Amino acid sequence: MKLLLIIYDVDFDEDVMETLNHCRVTGYTQWDRVLGKGKNSDPKLDTPVWPGFNRAVAVAVEEEIEDTVMKAVQELSDRLGGSGFKVFELPVIRVV
Repeated sequence: MKLLLIIYDVDFDEDVMETLNHCRVTGYTQWDRVLGKGKNSDPKLDTPVWPGFNRAVAVAVEEEIEDTVMKAVQELSDRLGGSGFKVFELPVIRVV
């Protein structure tokens, strides 16, 4: 099992959620206002100086659909130009 942590510009919310739905991902945790700065991006701090914010969604995916979900997420990243969209793939050791 893997945990995908997807952090993206709020403007891409519909695209991200449609992609996950298309992959039959049924469970997720979403954070609505995520502030920060990427390695190659301007800060998004939801202030007049640094406007905007991101969203984040965490999805635990079973081995059976890992490849399908990662392929769909990669295609979405390519379509969005890679900007304002990052996916971190983490191993799930245990769920309590």
